[in-house]
Amino acid sequence: MDKYWKLLGLSIAGIILTANAPAWGLSASQVAQVAKAVTVEIKTPNSVGSGVLVAKNSQGYTVLTAAHVVRDEQQYQLVAPDGRKYGIDRSKIKILPGADLALVSFVSTQAYRTVKVRQANAIAEGSTVYVGGFPLTTQTISKPLFNFTEGRVTASSKQPLQNGYGLVYTNLTLPGMSGGSVLNDQGELIAIHGRGDVEKSTTASTINPDVRVKTGFNLGILASVFVPLATQTGVKMEVATANNKITDLGGDALVSATVKLQTGDYQGALAELNRSIAANPKKASAYYMRSNVHQMLGDRPQVLADLNKAIELDTKNASAYYLRGNILYANQDFKGAAADFDRTIALDPKYIQAYLLRALIAQVQGDLPGAQAAYTKMIAADPQNTLPYQNRAGVRVQLNNFPGAIEDFSQVIRIAPDNISAYDSRANFRKATGDITGAISDYTKITQISPNNLRAYSYRAAIYQDRKEWTLALKDYASMLKINPNETEAYSEQLKIYQQLKDYRGIVNALDGLVRLNPNQGYYLADRAEAKLDLKDRAGAIADYRKSIELY
Repeated sequence: MDKYWKLLGLSIAGIILTANAPAWGLSASQVAQVAKAVTVEIKTPNSVGSGVLVAKNSQGYTVLTAAHVVRDEQQYQLVAPDGRKYGIDRSKIKILPGADLALVSFVSTQAYRTVKVRQANAIAEGSTVYVGGFPLTTQTISKPLFNFTEGRVTASSKQPLQNGYGLVYTNLTLPGMSGGSVLNDQGELIAIHGRGDVEKSTTASTINPDVRVKTGFNLGILASVFVPLATQTGVKMEVATANNKITDLGGDALVSATVKLQTGDYQGALAELNRSIAANPKKASAYYMRSNVHQMLGDRPQVLADLNKAIELDTKNASAYYLRGNILYANQDFKGAAADFDRTIALDPKYIQAYLLRALIAQVQGDLPGAQAAYTKMIAADPQNTLPYQNRAGVRVQLNNFPGAIEDFSQVIRIAPDNISAYDSRANFRKATGDITGAISDYTKITQISPNNLRAYSYRAAIYQDRKEWTLALKDYASMLKINPNETEAYSEQLKIYQQLKDYRGIVNALDGLVRLNPNQGYYLADRAEAKLDLKDRAGAIADYRKSIELY
């Protein structure tokens, strides 16, 4: 390591070092408090990333993040842990050489906590690590919220690889968390989170993009890389050192394989994993990762063989059971798949995708009560996820439990207040159960969220028609025509109402629209001629009759 620092022209004196003393680990909630206090959100109008407060300077603070978070020529805004927002001067962004790292400085007189850094030449496989960051908003995550997850180290390389990456860990991460903190059980920063889970190899992401698949292929950049680079720029961090003597046979190859896997070099990743397994045939994580590579390459039998071996070597790898369950599900071995998903949930009760697939198996087998129970468990595990509520509502409809479905759609709306689909579905079932006022309220809310939503105006107008509230119905049809002057349905329904009211001027106006849209339909001309006669417009009526006769 001294040789590495000398190559950068650095000395140990350029870093604030503290003694390497043993300490008891903090609880997960205590580490979460640290992570939340030192992690910032970095965003543009179209993107979001994360960063870590690593140093205080004369004018404010320095944040360490991933270079790809701030590389674009955009105007970035930093949101501090207390919610205060700071504009970022692009001249204050420094991309560090040879690694996916950047330093961002911002001016502030507020008192913020900076993280303590633990610099180690390697991290032991199986060590507990925590990742903190701000995920992108989705239908499920409607606003940026700090996300904190626990995981284990899968591999650590002796030397930094492409873009400085050298650590692989199992935490469930989401887009937007890049640049966030990777902390040890002391609440110390051991790495910067760079790239998240690869989920192309699994099926859950094709079911719903808001359900993320935990693969264990996160990549981080160790403190042994970023501390010297940051120090070279004059940033002074509080750093503690640890010279761990770790023999991780096949670890370097596993990290290299992860880098290649995330860049789409599947053959290269396969070669590295073969090398890792040759060095250490009992490394369960290598077999698990290789199963994912085989999945990307379409070799399903080899996927299953590697997963069986990974589970044989590590019976507590929830992700391996989950992925094997996916393969068995694809092979229509529903009994075997259900057993694997049940085992996944037993090992990791927060493994949301396993509940989802367990419910789908029940649905495929016609076990609707079982599917409903699985979705209920999924909700208990992740109560802010809209997907299980939506899916359970569908099951409840099949069970003729309309009130239960309405309640589920209400929960979706509670979580995502602008979810038009949930309002629309709830309105339909409210109408089916006789709650017409509630249905009208839902359609009205849709028009407020989406003023050009033709469907909502049409359905609400139909309710008004059924209730003989002609004025309100005509108003909705007029709104539809304002949005789309060529909406035949609106003219046709207006015509029916005006005929009920014997409003001949209204009849003529509605037929004007229908004749314009259907110039070769003679019966519209004949009907308009009759209405014009009622209005004493003989000349207009004769002209319409003549044109109608020509068409017939």
